Amino acid sequence: MRILAIFAHPDDESFFCAGTLAKLASQGHEVYLVCATRGEQGEIRHPRIDPALYPKGPARGRLRQAELEAACRILGLRPPLFLDYQDSGYPLEVARANPQGFMHQELHQVENLLLTQIAQIRPRLLIGFDPQGYYGHADHIHLHRATLGAFWRAGNRLPDPPAYLLFPVRLAEQVAKTRFDPERFGVSAGSLALRVDVRPYAATIRAALLAHASQVGPEEHFAQVLQDWPGLLEEECFVLGGVRGLVAEDLRALQL
Repeated sequence: MRILAIFAHPDDESFFCAGTLAKLASQGHEVYLVCATRGEQGEIRHPRIDPALYPKGPARGRLRQAELEAACRILGLRPPLFLDYQDSGYPLEVARANPQGFMHQELHQVENLLLTQIAQIRPRLLIGFDPQGYYGHADHIHLHRATLGAFWRAGNRLPDPPAYLLFPVRLAEQVAKTRFDPERFGVSAGSLALRVDVRPYAATIRAALLAHASQVGPEEHFAQVLQDWPGLLEEECFVLGGVRGLVAEDLRALQL
C-alpha cells in the first residue's frame, strides 16, 4: 500500500506521527512525504548551530531541508517532496506580516499541486493536519484546507483516489499538560479512529527528532522535549478526516 503524509514544515512528520510512519514503512508499505515549505522562518534552538550562518530565508530552508531528508531516511520514508512555498512563521502575528508566507497563498493553487502529487503517487491513505492545525499554526490550518479539498477532488480526477484521510491528534488530557488549550487542540478518546502503540519505535522517533537538530536542540536537552510533548514516544492517535464509499450501517438505520 502507498501512504502519503502531507505536512507544512520539516519536523512536523517527526513530532506528529513518526512512529506510525516508521511502522508502516517497516511493514513494507511505500510511505511518501510532501512538505509545503522548507521551514525558512524557524528559530534555531541548537546552541552549536550559528544562526548567522543560516539566516532566515533560503539559507535556513536549505539547513532544514537537509534535516528533513535525514529524518526521512531514519524513518524509512521516500525522500521528501516539496511544494516550494515559503514558511509563514509563527505565531499568527508574525505570519500575518509575511505576505510571501504559505498562509497567504491561493488555496486552489495549493490543492492543484497536491492533486498532482496524489495523481503521481496514487496513495491509498492520506495523512494530514486536523482543522485546528495540531496546535494552531496558520500554515498547518491552511494546508488542512488544501489537503481536505484535494482528497475530495481526487475522486473526480482519478480512477483510484485515496480511500482514507487521517489526522494525527492529541488527547485533551495530554494537551492539558502543555501550554495549549485542551478544549481547542485536544480531542476526546471517543473521537479517535486509530491508536498506535509506538513504543517499539521509540528509538527511531527519537533519532528522527534529533535529526532536526536546529529545531529540537542537543540530545542532552531531549528530556525537555518529552516534557513539552507528553506521550511522544508512547502512542500516536488519529481521527478520521474522510472516507470514500457507502455510509455505515448505523447511519442507514436512521433512514436518511
